[in-house]
Amino acid sequence: MGIRVSFWAALGREVADSHDVALERVRTAMLRVTDEFGGPEHGRLDMKISEAREIAALWHLRPDLMQLVAEVQGEEVARECMAEITALFKKHHLGGRKLR
Repeated sequence: MGIRVSFWAALGREVADSHDVALERVRTAMLRVTDEFGGPEHGRLDMKISEAREIAALWHLRPDLMQLVAEVQGEEVARECMAEITALFKKHHLGGRKLR
């Protein structure tokens, strides 16, 4: 176990929960949604998701992603899909945290 692992453990955070890991986890999930529900006309959204370098940038792309799903599958499916995406942001973006 390295120093970095010990440091994150001391803070109560797992290494797998690092910012970079979370960023890629969210990005991958969002890209799966564009692959499943999008078409060639949604290539720009796909590119924005792929190029995002901060978790906040992905957070701000959620409405576009929801609109894409709603256009194809309806608002109910879009809300369910976005609830799953939003949950991936927990601990890494204030909006992903549940309020007490």
